[in-house]
Amino acid sequence: MFTEDELEHLREHLSHYPERRAGAIYCLYAVQDKIGYIDDKGIMMVTELTGLSKTQLEELITFFTLLRRRPVGRNVLRICDSISCHVMGSRQVLEAAEAHTGVALGEISRTGSVTILPSICLGLCNHAPAALLNDEDEVSRLTPESVQKLLDELDQQPFQQSATGSQVIATSGHSMLTEGRDH
Repeated sequence: MFTEDELEHLREHLSHYPERRAGAIYCLYAVQDKIGYIDDKGIMMVTELTGLSKTQLEELITFFTLLRRRPVGRNVLRICDSISCHVMGSRQVLEAAEAHTGVALGEISRTGSVTILPSICLGLCNHAPAALLNDEDEVSRLTPESVQKLLDELDQQPFQQSATGSQVIATSGHSMLTEGRDH
């Protein structure tokens, strides 16, 4: 899964934390960046690196909503459902998105283009209802119609291997995790 250089980078990073749990988050993000989500093999690797149990790592993944334990579509659309966005209509936006994809929230759309996730507070209250696309691009003032249009656009995009995500492992200004990514 990881080259020896990448593993050494993770070990070095872990050495800066007095508490292994804090460094484990970085390692979990590295696994997710590498394959698109955190699989059992990745959990075992992080267990070996940190000395934390599988249960402890599962607790971390459950707590941090940006960590994923299951595969996702080529794009991830996080639609805020906190109070400001809720008041401005995020429930209707989520329902329209779910109806448009034909699958439940959190599932991969039939086309493979997107996974839609409800998300608690994206910090975009002044743009409510708001969303984040691929944890980077803000989508503001969503309506049921605008989310359907966005989903149509995502369906039309050709598959491209991309380097989206946090790209936690970087050496000399370039990422070591951009090769072999498919999600």
